[in-house]
Amino acid sequence: MFEYKKKEFKKTFIFILIAALLVAGGSVAYWWQVSHRLEQDVRVILEAAGRELADNMKTVLGSQQQILTTLAVSLEDDPVLKQPHNLIAYLKDQKENSSFALTGFQFADGKTVFSDNTVKTGFLPKETIDAVKKNNFLISYQTVSPLQSEQKSLLLAAAVRNKQQPWGVVFALQPISSYRDDLGSIVLTDISLSLLIDKQGKVLLSYPRSAEDNMFEVLQQARPNKKFSKEELYQNIQQGNDGIFGYIFDGEQRFLSYYPIGYNDWYTVAILPVESVAKKIKSLVFMSLVLCVSIVGVLGLLLAFILHMQQQNSKALYKLGFIDPLTGQDNANAFQLKFPAAAAAFKEKDQSFAMVLLNLNRFKALNDIYGFEQGDQALLQTARLLKEELLPGEIYCRSTADRFWLLLGCPSREHLADRLEKLFSRAGKNCQVEQEVLPLSFTCGIYVVEEETPFYIMVDRAKLALDTARQRAGTRYAFYDREYLQKIVTEKRIESNMETALEERQFKVYLQPKYSFETGRIVGAEALVRWIHPTQGMIRPDWFIPVFEKNGFVLKLDHYIWQEVISFLKNRQDKGLPIVPVGVNFSRLHLDDPQFIEALSATAQEVGIEPKWLEVELTESVVFGNTERMQQVLGGLHAKGFSVAMDDFGAGYSSLNVLKNLDFDCVKLDKEFLARGETNPRMRQVISGLVKMIKELGSKIVAEGVETKEQAEFLRGIQCDTAQGFLYSRPLPLEEFEKKLDEDNHQ
Repeated sequence: MFEYKKKEFKKTFIFILIAALLVAGGSVAYWWQVSHRLEQDVRVILEAAGRELADNMKTVLGSQQQILTTLAVSLEDDPVLKQPHNLIAYLKDQKENSSFALTGFQFADGKTVFSDNTVKTGFLPKETIDAVKKNNFLISYQTVSPLQSEQKSLLLAAAVRNKQQPWGVVFALQPISSYRDDLGSIVLTDISLSLLIDKQGKVLLSYPRSAEDNMFEVLQQARPNKKFSKEELYQNIQQGNDGIFGYIFDGEQRFLSYYPIGYNDWYTVAILPVESVAKKIKSLVFMSLVLCVSIVGVLGLLLAFILHMQQQNSKALYKLGFIDPLTGQDNANAFQLKFPAAAAAFKEKDQSFAMVLLNLNRFKALNDIYGFEQGDQALLQTARLLKEELLPGEIYCRSTADRFWLLLGCPSREHLADRLEKLFSRAGKNCQVEQEVLPLSFTCGIYVVEEETPFYIMVDRAKLALDTARQRAGTRYAFYDREYLQKIVTEKRIESNMETALEERQFKVYLQPKYSFETGRIVGAEALVRWIHPTQGMIRPDWFIPVFEKNGFVLKLDHYIWQEVISFLKNRQDKGLPIVPVGVNFSRLHLDDPQFIEALSATAQEVGIEPKWLEVELTESVVFGNTERMQQVLGGLHAKGFSVAMDDFGAGYSSLNVLKNLDFDCVKLDKEFLARGETNPRMRQVISGLVKMIKELGSKIVAEGVETKEQAEFLRGIQCDTAQGFLYSRPLPLEEFEKKLDEDNHQ
């Protein structure tokens, strides 16, 4: 019996031992699997985060490079360089319009001016100047600011050339600390670390805490994981390659990813300790090992629970990095990761595609009126609507609070525009929050991808298109135009010179005579503006007038021309010389000014010119834009004694039914209207009938753009009153007009 029990005990002991060994072996195997899987997950997340970190820094520096390069282009052959006080003011404006802490310009002779009115000599050393001349652009670290000697800064410099010769260097200073937020944009946990280093391992910037001065020196104390080598890490960084490095430091397993940012051989480094992330998981696994020693069944449940927790943690990490917390859909990181594959799929199908930036208009006002909760609901419904509109292969995300990115197929611009219009219409009708339909509207910027272009440049180009659409009244979308950047530079150059041009009287009045068909003599003139720049020569009106209309400077220019015309007439009148009525064009913007008419009258009275010698010309598009306001303006001008002419009649808005209710003294036939009727018998009949009806309304007729004798004979035959055009005279400077007027009177 004893022997039997002994044998049974031995069997039981062996069974328990085998079971314990199986449990222990299974637990160890499971532990290894969890650790290995966790390591893989961390590497994948870290690789994506490291790439995004590098792209973020590259985008920030690239944007600042573009701003400074554009500033350098705008300064080429610009007279502001010859006027230090204007240059300082210009630099100050550029500094305030950008994120730079300080901007400056160093001339070829070493003289340096700063946006804070500081002037130094030789601020930039010769080796820096030589590097800028060679590469046209330079970014340098640890440049000392002239105002904050203790603060390390980043220097960005661009060459400004004149006729292919070095003219000088425009530069900007930015504290290195201002880039910490960009470096910390992908911090995964509170124990991760982001670095910006050079190829020698020197730490230039760290987030969220300070780091040792040299990363390579720290790694000398670390032990690489299997399949990793310090020498390979150093060699990759020296050769400009990216990669992942696993190591153990202070008993803790870590991974770091390193990516070049394309500037000065600098790298971004993202470091994430594996053990810290997995602390909770390992604790649960350890508990399962203890429990499995006594209860095999419970071990299975614990193992299942741990697997679930691992999956949840992986999902949490993914959600943290790639899911928008409001919509639950992809964020900008996920969109950027999916973009290459989606773009490649379009290319395989030989299908055109476009990067679209969609902006929810007046979102702040929406939050203020309806509350943040309703604003969030509007974003959620917008996201759902966009998801429903996507076709196979297309992707989207919410990139910022009120902006969405989309990658859409683009068979043609017309097709994509029509699709977006339908989307706008549907969104405006279907966004309902708490039984109330919210008035949503959108603006889109579209970049049709036609070449191999980095992702961030596609986004920048779509943003330029979005800015274009937002600047145009009534426009809900715009496509990227290659000429748009140059247009911005031209407009900025015009705007930066317009006040100086007005002060220096660079705007000149030209007068184009008006001739009577009956007498053949000069009976009036139209005042036209020309910009005579001291270095650029004549600047075309169709370049600067639209810019002035947009920024409102045309109001000052119109009053300047009015004053110049009045002074010209007064000067001849005081000399006892004959004068004729002169017409001056005024922008539609003046109609919103209740003091417009009083200001015109006050100027004439102050100088001493009778209103009968002055004529206010308003274009046809202005006249028919607001008939009721136009009647008030006409009545006010006539009450002050001024005559009023409708300019460009026939350009596209004409309506005799409206014209009969507006008491114009003169109607000027548009030159294009006349040109269309020169060889068209039917159009000649129309023009003849118009002239007859307008004269019956009591208005005189001036024909613009008379360039041939045949046109003149035709107009004389239908009893047109006055001619204006190159057949008689081009627009003349005041001196030449005076000479022609005197000759006409002597004859």
